[in-house]
Amino acid sequence: MDNGDFVQNFERQWHEQVEGAKHQIIMQRLQAINQQIRTFEYRYGGTFQDLLGRLNDLEIDEMSEAVDIADWKKLIEARKRLIEKYDRDDIPDGIYAVSPAPDQGRVQVRRLYEYCRERGLNPSQLSEAEMAQFIVYPDKDGEQEKNGISP
Repeated sequence: MDNGDFVQNFERQWHEQVEGAKHQIIMQRLQAINQQIRTFEYRYGGTFQDLLGRLNDLEIDEMSEAVDIADWKKLIEARKRLIEKYDRDDIPDGIYAVSPAPDQGRVQVRRLYEYCRERGLNPSQLSEAEMAQFIVYPDKDGEQEKNGISP
């Protein structure tokens, strides 16, 4: 390996690590926001959209819980912005959790989150078969292969 190859390989690995760290920070922030949102949903007995989504800011300001509700709304908006930012970072088909090993699968986090939310489950409660539907594996041509089955 000559110096040019070494430098290129080093730069590529460094770039991958930096991008991975950025995505990890976003995911940690999303997890924290989701936990805060779940706290509000538990406290008020439903989702923001179901309970308060039809209200405008003036109507919310007139409520006795206006501060909590405004915070809840800001969390929903922050989550939406983070998801949009994550999607813009050249990750095809939504949000993924990426293994550090290049041959390992990626977990489609958004689809997994929506599936669990619809069923009132945590990802740890899913069977291997259920979890498999959210894993995408790279194939030899660099394309994505879902659940070990070519498209």
